[in-house]
Amino acid sequence: MDPSRCVVLAPIGGHLEPECARGLAQLEARGYHVRAVPRYAAIDQGRSQLATDALMDDYEAMMWIDSDIGFDADAVDMLREHDLPVVCGIYPRKGRRELACKLLPDTPRVLFGEGGGLLEIRYAAMGFCFTQRTVFEQMIVHEELPVCNKQFDRITVPYFLPLIVPEGEDHWYMSAEYSFCERARRSGFRIMADTRIRLGHIGRHAFHWEDAGTDQRRYATYEFNLH
Repeated sequence: MDPSRCVVLAPIGGHLEPECARGLAQLEARGYHVRAVPRYAAIDQGRSQLATDALMDDYEAMMWIDSDIGFDADAVDMLREHDLPVVCGIYPRKGRRELACKLLPDTPRVLFGEGGGLLEIRYAAMGFCFTQRTVFEQMIVHEELPVCNKQFDRITVPYFLPLIVPEGEDHWYMSAEYSFCERARRSGFRIMADTRIRLGHIGRHAFHWEDAGTDQRRYATYEFNLH
């Protein structure tokens, strides 16, 4: 696993959290190329441009890490060791008791930590996600994606352009990340997650006196039940 063949793409939303900055520094020390860039006004355009640039620079893989994700560099190597086209880590949404991903409909529970492992999911939030070059190469053909902005100095392919997908009797206006996963699935790839990886989704909350005397409890293995 030559780290120089995998570029780390870190879109910065607002600012780079210290927990994320430490992880990125660890990756650079291991030989990874890190591109930490401010988010574009349109998230889908920004991610599409980052992916297009990385492919043009002949990288074999991309590791997506959002600026508000706390992680250890070993987690990136864990994902790469699977040698899968798309594999991610799972983390919770901020301020809501739910996961920042879309599970398959028949998933009864998710086991995190030491008891975890690989799990197929429907869509990844992509705040901590490894993608191989082959996904983009197959997607541009299967989805007939155009090469845009040839009239400018920098082309882009809309891999992350939001989709509108039928959902029962309604329609789902998908996020850029879920739209990418939907295109990947339609192109023949599974979206996998490694539930052993612990990630922090860094946000803001009010601290009270209890925080000075007790630590938030953590578990080596945690079962997340959906029913």
